[in-house]
Amino acid sequence: MADGDQLSFGDGLLSNRRKISKLSKHLHKLDEIIDWQPLVREISIIDKTDKKTGGRPRKNPLWMIKATFLQSLFSLSDPQLEDQLIDRLSFQRFVGINLDQEIPDFTTFWRFKEALSVHNLDHRIFELITQQLESKGLMVKKGTIVDASILPSSGRPLSDKKRGELAEQPSPQIDTDADSTKKGGTYYFGYKGHIGVDIESKLIRKATFTPASVHDSTQTKKLISYDEKALFGDKAYVDGHHKYSARHYGWYYGVLDKAKRNQPLSGSQKKRNRKLNSVRAAVEHPFAWMKTKANLVAMRAKNQARNRLRFLFACIGWNLSRAGFLLEKTRSVGSVAL
Repeated sequence: MADGDQLSFGDGLLSNRRKISKLSKHLHKLDEIIDWQPLVREISIIDKTDKKTGGRPRKNPLWMIKATFLQSLFSLSDPQLEDQLIDRLSFQRFVGINLDQEIPDFTTFWRFKEALSVHNLDHRIFELITQQLESKGLMVKKGTIVDASILPSSGRPLSDKKRGELAEQPSPQIDTDADSTKKGGTYYFGYKGHIGVDIESKLIRKATFTPASVHDSTQTKKLISYDEKALFGDKAYVDGHHKYSARHYGWYYGVLDKAKRNQPLSGSQKKRNRKLNSVRAAVEHPFAWMKTKANLVAMRAKNQARNRLRFLFACIGWNLSRAGFLLEKTRSVGSVAL
């Protein structure tokens, strides 16, 4: 197998004859942010090639992890990802596939992602990339904003009777992991994506993925990094334990006050909530990006593990795009200072 970083003769000719597109420049900048080799080493566990018994080896893992990132970034199905890699030189260059090398077919991408989800490597990849961004000094750690967003399933709600039937005779075409929740008087069927966002950089530091019925506050511990100086969240995160923990760790407790039965909020509490809401609004930016740019508006897979992978790669996509902006901003400020 040829080295993914080495240009073939045909690539060399094209690199001299063609201008570089804005997309290629953008992907090149993203490529420079991440050291991909630790990720490749981490996913080596899924390579079951046995030299004794033979068999077709897996595709280059670097290709596969980069292609999966592209799929999330541009909201592509597996067949669309294959087609785009065939047609788009910028995609081939980013992934590292030369013109004289065969593009993996869409079933190869599907099996690769299935292996990632089975081994929980999607979450590990998110952690590794987040650690790299932190090592670049991008995590300011002044505070964490916790929030969740409902991500509807493309399937339909299931009755208890239907769930019982599927428990006895499972169907790969029906999502039985998703469930229902009520918000603002409306019922939703699907999942929730939970994130802990660095308040200054707006980078996602922690992320979890659950069925929709799971209450937001149950994920707070998993979304805190314990090195921040403040904790912000909406009324769903009101919890005496977390308030005590904030005092214990010396954090500023910025969770909105919640009215109780026969005990409405005072004027000072309402004023405090309005002030905190202006700070907490920053958490909406990554969710808005994921739903518009990554098209994370419906969970199409038929189980939680596959949908979790899509959500976590969308979180990675936001982080890399945001990191690119922050690094460019830092370079611009540095050049002015010089």
